Amino acid sequence: MSKHFSSFISIVSIFLYSCSNDTSNTKIPLSTNYVEVNSLYHEAMALNNIYKGNEAKEKLLEAVSIDSNFGAGYLLLSTFDFNSVSETDEYYDKALSLKEKMNDVEKCFLDIRSSYRSNDVKQRVQASKKLIELIPENAIAHERMSYTNYEMADIEGSRQSALKAIDCDKYYSPAYNILVNSYTFAEPKSFNKAENYAKEVLSFNKKKSFYHVMLGDVYRAQNKLKEAAIKYDDAFEVGTNNWLSAAKAGHAYTMFDPAEARKRFDQAINEAKTKNQKIGPEYAKIYTYLHQNDFSMALEQVKSIKQNLDSYDFTKQEIDSELSDLLWHEYFIYSHSGQYEMAKKSLTEKRKIDIALAKLSKNDRSIYNTESTLLWMESHLEIMKGNYDIAKSKLSTLKERFSDSSDPKRFDGYNNLMGMANLMSGNAEISVDHFENVIDESNIYFQYFKGLSYKASGKLEEARKVFDYVAKYNFNGLVYTVVRNKAIEEIEKG
Repeated sequence: MSKHFSSFISIVSIFLYSCSNDTSNTKIPLSTNYVEVNSLYHEAMALNNIYKGNEAKEKLLEAVSIDSNFGAGYLLLSTFDFNSVSETDEYYDKALSLKEKMNDVEKCFLDIRSSYRSNDVKQRVQASKKLIELIPENAIAHERMSYTNYEMADIEGSRQSALKAIDCDKYYSPAYNILVNSYTFAEPKSFNKAENYAKEVLSFNKKKSFYHVMLGDVYRAQNKLKEAAIKYDDAFEVGTNNWLSAAKAGHAYTMFDPAEARKRFDQAINEAKTKNQKIGPEYAKIYTYLHQNDFSMALEQVKSIKQNLDSYDFTKQEIDSELSDLLWHEYFIYSHSGQYEMAKKSLTEKRKIDIALAKLSKNDRSIYNTESTLLWMESHLEIMKGNYDIAKSKLSTLKERFSDSSDPKRFDGYNNLMGMANLMSGNAEISVDHFENVIDESNIYFQYFKGLSYKASGKLEEARKVFDYVAKYNFNGLVYTVVRNKAIEEIEKG
């Protein structure tokens, strides 16, 4: 999945606490003695919530320049996904060095952040619970618990925590964001509830493009693509985040008018304020070609992005990160067009870059996790090549690597690929078992293969429901491009 455009999974960010208005229930107590630093911090939170991370970062850098002992500021700085590896480590280490200067609430957030670096789910749960004990009437504490519950596969608990946040402050927009995205993307879905929450939060955020976009997302999830495009255009007219609005419109148009979609992505590029915003729509153009089954033009677009990386003023680490992402795109396109040797070449190049990037991090688990991800990808390649026994052997090794984790979703990647491998090797019943053992079913690519496993095992009604879901998902991304049309074909077959 591309890091440039994503769905609910990335919306549930690893460290997000923010504010909607100036009340004690929507601000966390900070250890700084500077009033200006306090204001800058919470302004950054509000900006980050509406996809203005670069502006948020500027606010935080100003805050720590005023108060060099402001650990919470450094901690939040370490969470932006557009940071270089060295920046992330630098900010995190600085925050860690200032732990004793933090108050108890800030320490909770530090523990939560640390839990992601160590993959310690128990630590995250404990810190989230403690946060509520410390500030029980604060919407932010319940928002944080909502994320934690989601990560523990407790969808209902996540929704209830979001509602508790709203009980603390009925105008707390981030909690509505959670509910809208949860009911749109997570099971059990309710588009009616998603739409109602989206309209409610929009009613007191009419001058912010992001909330028009969010309602557009709900329409898109319901396969109301033209209505979604209109709402994204409304967001563009509001004019607070035109890059996002144009990009979203591009994604909607991708599903029914790819040529118009490319025009909207060009519009987004023109509206872009940062290098990360500028390059994202370039990736999205790849998807327009793939939805048209034009693998050749998709590869040409990948090549074009590669050739122009120097024009974005990226650092060496950032260029390597983009190259890694582009090689994943190459791999996926090659593997799905039967060009297995080229797919292997792309994956081999990606391995070298990813391991080198992981070694730059001071996080002990970084290399381990990177190796695990690459092993997963190599298993996928063996499946695509028809080497099912080799794939299953690699996947057994992968499962062992996660055996000591407390994350309830730790075996999802294993089960998805084992389901795919067994399906393609003629073991439909075993395939169904693996797919049904997946906790987080948000990966739309594997949902398609789950539908095929149901069909192969004679569960035709279940298969139809899955294919219908995939066909109407409409949220763009690399892996979705190769299954949407296939799902539509399965529906047409009857």
